[in-house]
Amino acid sequence: MLDLSKLKNRTVLIKLKQYDGPNEYIHRLRSNALKGNVSLTTTQVDYINENYTTEPMTIGKVVEITSFFGEQLKEKWELKHTPERILVETLLAENDKSYHVKGKLYRNQKKSELYFLPKTQLNTDLFEEEKVDIKVDFDKYVEMDSYLLPDGTVGRTPFEHQKNGIKFLLSKKKCILADDMGLGKTYQSIVASLDSGVEKVLVICPANAKINWKREICNFIPEDEVSILKTGHWNPKRYTIINYDILKNFHTLVDGRKKYDENSIRRELVNHGFDMVILDEAHMVKNPKSQRAKIINEVAKDIDYRWLLTGTPIANRPMDYFNLLYLCDSPLTTNWQYFAFRYCAAKKFNKRLKTGKVKQIWITDGSSNLEELHNRTKKYVMRRVKEDHLDLPDKIISPYYLEMGDTKGYNTVFDEYLKWSESVGRSLGSGRHMVELMVLRKFISLKKVEHSIEIAEKAIEEGKKIIIFTNFTESFDALMSHFGKLSVGHNGKMNSTKKQNSIDQFQNNKNVKVFVGNLISAGTAITLTKAEVVIMNDLDFVPANHAQAEDRAYRISQENTVNVYYPIFEDTIDIMMYEMLQRKRGVISTIMGEEHKEIDISKDFISKLKLNHKLKN
Repeated sequence: MLDLSKLKNRTVLIKLKQYDGPNEYIHRLRSNALKGNVSLTTTQVDYINENYTTEPMTIGKVVEITSFFGEQLKEKWELKHTPERILVETLLAENDKSYHVKGKLYRNQKKSELYFLPKTQLNTDLFEEEKVDIKVDFDKYVEMDSYLLPDGTVGRTPFEHQKNGIKFLLSKKKCILADDMGLGKTYQSIVASLDSGVEKVLVICPANAKINWKREICNFIPEDEVSILKTGHWNPKRYTIINYDILKNFHTLVDGRKKYDENSIRRELVNHGFDMVILDEAHMVKNPKSQRAKIINEVAKDIDYRWLLTGTPIANRPMDYFNLLYLCDSPLTTNWQYFAFRYCAAKKFNKRLKTGKVKQIWITDGSSNLEELHNRTKKYVMRRVKEDHLDLPDKIISPYYLEMGDTKGYNTVFDEYLKWSESVGRSLGSGRHMVELMVLRKFISLKKVEHSIEIAEKAIEEGKKIIIFTNFTESFDALMSHFGKLSVGHNGKMNSTKKQNSIDQFQNNKNVKVFVGNLISAGTAITLTKAEVVIMNDLDFVPANHAQAEDRAYRISQENTVNVYYPIFEDTIDIMMYEMLQRKRGVISTIMGEEHKEIDISKDFISKLKLNHKLKN
């Protein structure tokens, strides 16, 4: 008879005595306890309490295990060979760190046994669904797409790698799309999200990308189904876009040491019930101790679909990868210390503080067992680079839509132009208008510099060289000042020797990443084929000038696809100018930039500007 006086946890022992459930392990504990052979450990007591009413789950799946764990099983079970996989017949129990299963280690094993499987030692996800052939009606999305192409038509046909990326996203509820810059991660995630059938999508991105995301989404659905969250305004829609910097305005990280008023704890991001979260530039949450990462981890906890987009999933070291994998529910992240020791060559030591307390210090900036890390995480990641010989055109031109931060400054300069135009009182040629608009164009150009820098730095992180073109000295100087020794310049003030030296340094010096060129002086007759990215910081009224400048990188000896970015401010003359340039390019087919030099949109631009603002002259 069970001697209750010897038992530390009477409630558990009473449960054991009465247990008639299907868990074979609990029956074993019951038998041993009733016989008085073995005392229950704390771990066993916890197991009983947590799984007393749990029904075992039939799995019937073979999962791969690590060689390290295989050696442990070999030693424990005195096997002749090291097992590489295990047949999981039944799942008895699960906790944060392990699965408790019934199964077999080898094919001819006569009797199934019980095994505790550490989640960090599985190379196969126990619950990963079998691969299915994802069917997507891509023609439907071509018809939906209202994106304006350079030839004046609408509707993009996805490249083959984009179709595969869309199918990958749809096959994984939690994953990382780690395509190279310029391969269309935004486009792929939008089409996949539309095809997934989810109703509420949260897009989290850098502040300068919000307008571009809205533009891209609105190519497929009405604008009133998309919202951009502002600092104090909660207005979610079918697609809700928010930048990382203001997440804290809609989700409070509760500190247990503080007291909060009832209305001071914000929970909008959690309570809204988003079905999907798309993290653009997901490497921005690589540090799990940062405020933004903590918020996103809490918000994403109950969201079924989590798609992470980044061209640099591991910026410098394997530890950068940890939080991204955590968001993907990778078993590797159930044990931070194991990850640190196994893949980051971690070291820890104790440091005595001035207060006399001892603090444990971890150094995790190393790397180890990288091939194993790759093999154990590749199912979560799709990574393509341009060098993979994808089905890309030689040159891809993309607008990058932005929000004018200094609207007051822009409006002031623009109003001065409008007042001048009204006050003249007589019709003037477009040339005079162009002179008066120069101040406004310079203002826009300088405001774009910070955005051109962000695009360039992102490309530099991915190991690419960049050309940035501008029309204005002030912008040229600002760009050169920012990049310093990483850059070389080329403008009309330089003599031929200095210009050629800049070209040679950019082409031959691996440490020179950025070529800053005046659109006219550096836009013709030179070769800069080491560049894969071209950024047009500001716009010219002659389409051929842009086409010629783009093709400094896109030339015969260029081995990679060239991505050309046009940062464009919404709700400014910038967007009107860009759309006119694109339509004109489609008409005149300036493929290599050497034709139709006489085409100039300035007259058409001034005419439209007058019409839009009802100017008399």
